[in-house]
Amino acid sequence: MEHYTMRELDTLTITEKGQAQFPASWRKQAGLLHGGPCDVRPVNDGRQSLIITPRVQKRRGAVGLLAHLEGQTVAFPKVERHTMPLK
Repeated sequence: MEHYTMRELDTLTITEKGQAQFPASWRKQAGLLHGGPCDVRPVNDGRQSLIITPRVQKRRGAVGLLAHLEGQTVAFPKVERHTMPLK
């Protein structure tokens, strides 16, 4: 009993070290062209099947930070400066 249909079959090769290279079309669709983490779950269907799901990558960096700060109505409070003690 299959709950999904496969359009085409792709081959996945696993090295002796356990590394794998997924098909490029799948990696592009999943946003993993340059790699990234995936969740792997066993199906326990007697055929050693796995469900591989890419994790959602949260963007790091300052994307959108400038627009957010420009939209602030209250200015940041002025920071009181002090001198650091010498060692």
